[in-house]
Amino acid sequence: MSTGEVKARYYTLASVSTMLAWGLEYYDIILFSTLSSILESVFRLSLVTFWFAFAVTYFARPLGALIFGYLGDRFGRRLTTAVDAALMGLASLSIGLLPSYAQIGIAAPITLYVIRIIQGIGLGGEAGGGATWALEQVNPRWKPLLNGVMYSGLSWAVFLTGAISILVEGVIGHKAFTVSGWRILFYIGAVLALIALVIRLLGIESPEWLKARESGTLRGVPIANRRVWGINMLILLMINLGLTIYYYGGLGYWPYILPNIIAPHMGISKKVAEDYVYWLVVYGGLGAVIGEVLSGLTVISLGIRRSFIYPSILLALTSPIAVYLAFTLSPSAIYASLITGILFGLAAAPQTIYFTSLFPVESRWSAVSLGWNINAAIGPFGSLALALLVKSTVASPNVLIAGSLIMILGSLLVLTGALIKPSSLYAKPGEDYIH
Repeated sequence: MSTGEVKARYYTLASVSTMLAWGLEYYDIILFSTLSSILESVFRLSLVTFWFAFAVTYFARPLGALIFGYLGDRFGRRLTTAVDAALMGLASLSIGLLPSYAQIGIAAPITLYVIRIIQGIGLGGEAGGGATWALEQVNPRWKPLLNGVMYSGLSWAVFLTGAISILVEGVIGHKAFTVSGWRILFYIGAVLALIALVIRLLGIESPEWLKARESGTLRGVPIANRRVWGINMLILLMINLGLTIYYYGGLGYWPYILPNIIAPHMGISKKVAEDYVYWLVVYGGLGAVIGEVLSGLTVISLGIRRSFIYPSILLALTSPIAVYLAFTLSPSAIYASLITGILFGLAAAPQTIYFTSLFPVESRWSAVSLGWNINAAIGPFGSLALALLVKSTVASPNVLIAGSLIMILGSLLVLTGALIKPSSLYAKPGEDYIH
């Protein structure tokens, strides 16, 4: 079956399933940092042990990339993505059901760490893998537009995390939310994974992978392909690392920074700061969705590399303004969060189209996933660096510089990676926007 023969409903559903499953990545980031105060209390975690519980998922992701990348490149995309979605859903459900420290003692945080490792293995397979399966089915004409919608799952998750947190707490009250209501948010994550699982079980195999199997080009160890390692992997690592640390060292960890570091210094209650940061998350997530959906138009009109260059420059310039407004708890910060969210979405969404065109079919999942998840493992260090920088400078004006430093560095990495010309491209006929 050629790509052109794939019915629209198949590649649309594949994109929707990836939107849902991959969305769990950012849903997890925001959820875990948004619920930091509650989780620290429920599982008796300190600043360091909470960060470790947050980060251990991301340290496990390269392992997940190797496992699922091997399976997806050797034995097929569809069933591998289904197993991956099931693993992530199971992990999210398990956190929601996990007894507290008061109920089972030290076993609670230890079990939390184990679940987070399992969750990381699943996320490691999904990041890059689900997109590879979906995009290999899409007609080149529609690929940039559908890719933007698919990638928006990451930011819909950000938006929904903030919105659902506000809604659930508003319905059941703050006290009930801190006691057990927070678990509802993890159950919702499990439901999203279940929907993705069902769609994938009903989907089709990638036509490009089937063609590679029929032609005998599949490899015993896909990641060992020499065409994986070189300039193209460097491009992936630079662009993706830049966007990763921009987010982890910015809005993605503000739900922890503002209530726990900024608010006490300003003499503002943690609850006020938590409510404030919920809205920053909502507006930032909404902005990113807008940017990601519109990214297809920028890819078609500007070409793939310029689609990274222009937004990354604007992100570097606007980051200090966004930090200043957020760290002073200005009401205008929501608009800055919206604008930076749009710019981030414009820069982030083209990654999946570009990266899948940098590597051959027989090693594509392994290469994209491993590069992506190496960066994901580095990302939490951006969050830790942000926390330490802000904590050490919170009493001085330098806190505004410290708070935006990682975001600026991330933007410049994206810019640099986009300026490097790839050594080869594996674009299909009709994908002129890739060149």
